[in-house]
Amino acid sequence: MLRIVIALTLFVLFVSYLPVGCGSSGGGGSGTVEQTSQPVATAVVVTAIRDLGAIPVNSMILKRDCGFSAMFGGKSVWLFGDTTLRTPPAGDCVLLSNTVSTTFDLDAGDGIDGMSERVDRVGAPAEFFPLTVEEQEYNARHAGEFCEVEPCDAHWGIWPGTIIVDKRKDWAYVFYRKVHIETGFFKFHHVGHSLAIWKDPDGPVERPVFHYVDSYPTLFFSESELAMGSASLVMGDEAYVYGCELGQDKLGKPCHLARVAFADILDKTAWTFYSGNGLWSPDSTQAKVVFHGNDMMSVSFNPYLNRYMAVYSEPLAAKAMLRTATKPEGPWSEPVALFTVDAPENAHGWVYDFLAHPEYSQDNGRIIYVTYTMKLDQMHSETRLMAVELDIAH
Repeated sequence: MLRIVIALTLFVLFVSYLPVGCGSSGGGGSGTVEQTSQPVATAVVVTAIRDLGAIPVNSMILKRDCGFSAMFGGKSVWLFGDTTLRTPPAGDCVLLSNTVSTTFDLDAGDGIDGMSERVDRVGAPAEFFPLTVEEQEYNARHAGEFCEVEPCDAHWGIWPGTIIVDKRKDWAYVFYRKVHIETGFFKFHHVGHSLAIWKDPDGPVERPVFHYVDSYPTLFFSESELAMGSASLVMGDEAYVYGCELGQDKLGKPCHLARVAFADILDKTAWTFYSGNGLWSPDSTQAKVVFHGNDMMSVSFNPYLNRYMAVYSEPLAAKAMLRTATKPEGPWSEPVALFTVDAPENAHGWVYDFLAHPEYSQDNGRIIYVTYTMKLDQMHSETRLMAVELDIAH
C-alpha cells in the first residue's frame, strides 16, 4: 500500500515584509498577476496531506507520464508525455510520445474525473503534436519489422512542456522539446525546444516553421541554447517562461527565466533573459540561474501565501519540492519537501514528475493540488493526485 510521508511539518521559507505580486496562474501554465503590498509569511506549515488516488484514464492507456495542465476554453487541459497503449491505434504504434486529455471537472476535492482523450479513427488515444512530413518519413524508415535503416525502432518524438494561455486572443502556446528516441533505458537525445500554437482546446495544435535552427526548422531554441518551456507565468501582457537545463548535478537542474510580450512571443529577437541585479538582456548567454529545480515543474502565484510558488520533483528522488519568492526572478527560497512518496518495490517502480495545478487550488491557495507519475511496473503507471493543505506562521 502506498505510504505518504510528510517530510517536514514546519519549514521556514526565509521571507520578510516586502511588496509582492498578487494574482493566479495556471499549473505549469498561465495566470494573471496584479501588484499588492501585503506582508508575506515568515514560515509555511503543511497541516494535512490527502491521497486522492489515481486520475482515471481511457482504458486503452497502460501508462503515461508528465501532466502539465492549464485552464483553456472553459475546461482544464492536460498534456502528457510518453504514452503506452494496450492495443495498436490506427498508426499501428503502441508507444506515443504525447497525448492530451481534457475535463470539465474543476473541483479536485474528491479527485478529478471526466477526463476525455483525443482519439484516432479506430477510437484509440491519438498523439497531440503533429509530426512533420520529414519526421514521419524518418520514423517509417526505422520502424520495427519494416526497418530499412539502422538503428531500427529509432524515431522522433515530441515531449510537451508548459502551457501558457494568451487571454487577449483566447488561445494557448504550448512549449515542447524534440527528442530522438532509441530502444533502451534512457536512450534519448534532445535536439532543441520550441512552441506550438493551440487556438481551440478541441482542435489541432500547429507547430510553426521558424528557421531559427538550420537542421530543424520548427525549433525555436537549439540544443546548445537554453531549454525554455519548463514552466510559465502570465503578468499583464507579458509571458514569463522558465527553462531548466537538462544536465544533472547534486543541486538539481539550473533554471533560467525569460520574458516577452505576447504580441511578440513568436519573434525570438523580442525575448529578454534575466541577467541578475534586476536587469534583463536580449542575449541568452547572459542569463543567470534563478534557482535549481527540474525541467518539468509548475510556477504560479499563491494568493494565500502571497508568494510565487515553484513545485517540482527533486531529481532522482520521490519528493515534491517547494520554493517561494516575491518576484518571478527571485530571490527564491531554499527548497523544502512538501511530501515524499514510497515507490513500488520492484525493479521498475519509480515516482517522478511532481506538478502543481493552481487552477484547482481552493480557499485562495490554502489548499493546493499536486500530481505525480507512479510507474507501477514495466508496463503500467498512474497519475496520482494529492491535496496539500498549507498554513502560515508569522
